[in-house]
Amino acid sequence: MVYGVVLILHVLVALFLVGVILLQGGRGGLGETIGGAGSQSLFGGAANTVMTKITGVAVSLFMLSCLFLAKLSTDRGRSVVERMPMTLPDAAAPLPGLPAPAAPPGQPTPEPAPSAAPSSESPSQPAAPGP
Repeated sequence: MVYGVVLILHVLVALFLVGVILLQGGRGGLGETIGGAGSQSLFGGAANTVMTKITGVAVSLFMLSCLFLAKLSTDRGRSVVERMPMTLPDAAAPLPGLPAPAAPPGQPTPEPAPSAAPSSESPSQPAAPGP
């Protein structure tokens, strides 16, 4: 329950942080592209100071949520790597559904399995076509 709430908060803070960084002016950011000097008129002459403070708070929240998520995920149990099987399948065993590999050059090929031989009796007359 707590893990899900922190994860949602983490994603929201990350998206907010991306938006705040794109709105910062000075280097041709998204704020200048969309609204011209809209961020400067919104916050007045101290727009860079306000945006810098907002970015600092968002970064702090992002880092705290990263650390809290790391702590919660280690408390939940084993890692994904520890859950992987330690034994590997036999490399010589053929995969199901695939034909057997061809014999290497220089080795005789195995004879195919004998199938049901056709009967030696052949019909004296071919079957007549139906009406």
